[in-house]
Amino acid sequence: MAEPSVDSVRSTDLPPTSEAPTTERGVRGIPEGFVVGGTLEAGTLGVNGSQDELYQIDAAANPTRRGFLAGSMGMIAAVFGRRALAAGGGGTPVYRIHPAIGIARVGNADPDTFFIGPEVPGLPPLGSPPGTSAPPYKVNGKIKPQAARFRIYEYQSINGRLTPVREVNLDTPGVVGIKWTTHLANKKASFHRFQGPAGESTPPGALRNAAVQNRRSLEIDFGPRTIGGSSQGPSEFRVGSSSNPAAEAYPIGANGQPVIDYLGQLRTDAEGRLIVIGGQGRANYSTPAKPELVSYANNDNWFDDVSDGPVTAVVTIDDGNGGTIDVPVDEAGGAWVIVGPPDFAPGVFSAVTLYDVLYDLAVRQLPIPEDNALYTNGGELARLTILASQFDPLGPVEFPSYRPDYDKEIRPIFERGFEYRWVTALVNNSKHDSLVSPTLSDPSPKFAKTRSTFFQSMRPALGAQAPSGTGSMPRMLGDDPYNPQSAEAVYRLAVTRTQYGLLRNWCQGKFASGPPASQAVVITPHGLDRASLEAVSGGAFFPGMEVSWQIRNAALYIEPFRLDLNAMSQYVGENQKIGPGHFTRQMALPWQADFNECANEGQYAWWPATRPDDVYPTASATKKVPWARPTDRFAGGNRESTKADMAEHWYKFGFVVEQGGAQIETERSQQIP
Repeated sequence: MAEPSVDSVRSTDLPPTSEAPTTERGVRGIPEGFVVGGTLEAGTLGVNGSQDELYQIDAAANPTRRGFLAGSMGMIAAVFGRRALAAGGGGTPVYRIHPAIGIARVGNADPDTFFIGPEVPGLPPLGSPPGTSAPPYKVNGKIKPQAARFRIYEYQSINGRLTPVREVNLDTPGVVGIKWTTHLANKKASFHRFQGPAGESTPPGALRNAAVQNRRSLEIDFGPRTIGGSSQGPSEFRVGSSSNPAAEAYPIGANGQPVIDYLGQLRTDAEGRLIVIGGQGRANYSTPAKPELVSYANNDNWFDDVSDGPVTAVVTIDDGNGGTIDVPVDEAGGAWVIVGPPDFAPGVFSAVTLYDVLYDLAVRQLPIPEDNALYTNGGELARLTILASQFDPLGPVEFPSYRPDYDKEIRPIFERGFEYRWVTALVNNSKHDSLVSPTLSDPSPKFAKTRSTFFQSMRPALGAQAPSGTGSMPRMLGDDPYNPQSAEAVYRLAVTRTQYGLLRNWCQGKFASGPPASQAVVITPHGLDRASLEAVSGGAFFPGMEVSWQIRNAALYIEPFRLDLNAMSQYVGENQKIGPGHFTRQMALPWQADFNECANEGQYAWWPATRPDDVYPTASATKKVPWARPTDRFAGGNRESTKADMAEHWYKFGFVVEQGGAQIETERSQQIP
C-alpha cells in the first residue's frame, strides 16, 4: 500500500499511538410479533397496510415539486378529515420532530436566497417554497445558505405500536399553534485541540487558546430562540438580540467589536414548519494583526460561524371544550441541527455517509424500539430490525441468513465509488466502469468469481473476519491516518461492519435481485432523517467535514438516528450534558483551514464528495483540473491554495452538478483571486 505524502503541518497535532476501541454486542432476538419473510417494501409503514393511503403521492399526478408538496398534504387531510388528534396511550398526543438530525450549511449570500436541503433520500433539494431552487447554488457570485427544515409528525398507538400517521402543522384541524425553540452555539475556540482519536477513549489534547482564563469569552452563544406561526421570522442569532443580552457570550476583537456577531436565524414556512439557516461562512480573528493559519485544525485567536444545537417544539391543540392544551414533543421526539460548510458536489455521495454510520450503530449497539411501527413488518426500518437480530459480531458471517436487496443495499456502495470519477483524479474512469456492470446484480454462479474479486478488494471493516489478501478500497484516509500501528480500518477508511456483512452475503450469491425500483417522490418521517444524513460524510473523522467521531457514540442516542437531548457527554474527562455547540466544537478552526488541507494526499483521498479534489471544468473537457485552482496565481504567487487563500476565497470555487449524465463544475467565479 503506497503511503500518502504527509503534510508536516497537518500531522503536528497527533496523539500517542493507540487503537480505536471496538465495542460490539451480542446477538439479539427478533421483537415479539415481528414476522420474518415475505417482501419488504422500502417506504411502507405498515399502518394496517395503508401506507399508500397515508403517504404515497403519485408523482405523475403532481409533476411539479410544489404540486407534490401541496398534493401530499391534501391527501393526508382527505384521509383524516377532522378526526380527533391521536393519543399514544393515556390520552396525550405523541409528537416527534423529523429529521431527527437536520443539516444546514453556511452561505455568504443574503439569507433570503436560502434553499432547503434534501428531504427525499437519493434526491437533490426539491426547491420547495419558501426557499429558492438549487441549482444554481450561487447568486451574484455568493453561495446560498442551505437551510434545514423540521416537521412534526403525530404518532398513534396502533396494535400496541407507535405509528407515524400524519404530519402535524398549522393546517391540521385542531392545531392552534406550534412553538419551536432552537439553540445554536459555536464552542470551538474554548474546546480541546483536535488530535485525532484523543478524547474518544484516551485523554484529550490540550485546550485551544489555553492562555485564556475566561473560557466562556471564547464561545459564540447568543442564547436560544423561539418562533411560531405562519411565515414568521427571521429571528436571528445575533449579538444583543436575545431576551437576556447580558448572558450572551462572544469573543471581542482588538477593535472592541464582536469577532463573530451572527450565527444564523430561524424562520417558519406557511404551514408553521421550522426553517434553520446557519451562518455566512465567516472566519475572523481577535488579534490586531491577522495571525498565520499554522494548523489544519487548531488555530488560536481564530473563530468561525458554523454551529449546532437542539431543536424542540410545543404543539398547542384544541381540547374540544373551548380551551387549549400545550403538548411538547415526547422524550424521543427532540431533534438536533448541525451547520456545516457548503457541499460543493451535492450530487456525489460520500463512500461512507453519516446515515451508513448511524445505521450500523443501530444494527450493532442500539436497542431497537419494539413499540415503534417503523421497525416492524412493512415499516421503513424493518430491514434494520432483522439485521440487528441476526448480527453475530464474533462469527465468520455477520448476518447468517439475511439476503440483502441488491438494488437498495449493495448497488449504492458501488455506485458511490463510480461517481468519485467526477471529483478526484485518483479514480481511473475505465477501471471503475465495472462498478456499475449489470453482472454485479446477477446472483448466478457464473459470476461468483467477479463477486469474489470485488469483495476481496474492499478493506475489511473493523472487527470483521476477512478473506485472504488485503483489500484497499475505498482508497481513502482513515480516522488515525498517520499512525500505521492503528488497525487497518482506522488507519484507512473502511465501509461499516454492516455494509461489509451485506457485501459478504452478496459475494456468496445470497442476495435478492431485480430491476431497479422506480423512486417515488415521497416525504416520510424516516425519509427525512435519511435524506439529511445521506448528504453528510461518515468518515474519515480526522476531524471530518460536518461532524467528527463524537456523533457515533451509542450512549448519546435515545433511539436509532435520534440523539438524546439529555445525554451525558462521552468525551473523556467531561461530566456534563451535551448542549449547543457540542458536535461542531471539535471540528477544524476555522473550517476553511482543513477544507484547504483535505485535498488528496498521495494516492489517498479525504472527502472529495464534499470538497472536490479535481473536476471537469466543462462538459467537453477530457482532463480534470484541480478544484481549488486560481485563474493564474494566488496573491502570494502560488498556484496551489493555502489555508489563508481558502479562508478568503472559499465561496469563489465552483459547484459540481449534473449535466447530461456527467457531473461538471459550474458557477466558478471568473476571476480567482
